[in-house]
Amino acid sequence: MTNDKANEAKQQQLNLIEEGVGYSSDKTLAHFYDASRSTIWKWSREGKLPKPIKLTSGATRWDNKQLKEFADNLCG
Repeated sequence: MTNDKANEAKQQQLNLIEEGVGYSSDKTLAHFYDASRSTIWKWSREGKLPKPIKLTSGATRWDNKQLKEFADNLCG
């Protein structure tokens, strides 16, 4: 995968968060919020982000719809 295609894929993932579509990993959220992955988990434990969903034993994701609704409620 070229750098341009990788950057395009990352941008599409970030757009999906803003649109409230699909699911995002801690890595994607860390990029979106310009924070570390451990901060994303901390914020989730503290209620600053919605709780993640465990899809499989090795895959935990945040529902982008819940993230968008959560952000919309914070911003009024």
